[in-house]
Amino acid sequence: MKLLLAIVSDTDRNKINLALIENGVPATIIYSTGGFLNRGTVTFMIGAEDEKVDEIIELIKQNVSSRKEVCKSTLPPALQTLFFVSKQKIEQGGAVIFVLDVENFIKV
Repeated sequence: MKLLLAIVSDTDRNKINLALIENGVPATIIYSTGGFLNRGTVTFMIGAEDEKVDEIIELIKQNVSSRKEVCKSTLPPALQTLFFVSKQKIEQGGAVIFVLDVENFIKV
């Protein structure tokens, strides 16, 4: 038994959730904020039999998107005028997936 923790952009939440539901994969969603641009993310918690892990990872891969977003400066406005501050486009999207061994699984 494995526990998959898939951290994805909130933008991809609905598409991934629908794909999991259509394939009979139950998941719990936890809302969070994080990442380089401090954007909204969600974490899917998925319990799965060992032989289903690759299939679930592939489902997630097929349903995440990548996009370019502007990274704004973290300098205070007063300092931004003193330094040349350029906005950069950062590649965002995809997923971070942790696969953990589960020693015991109890459903009551």
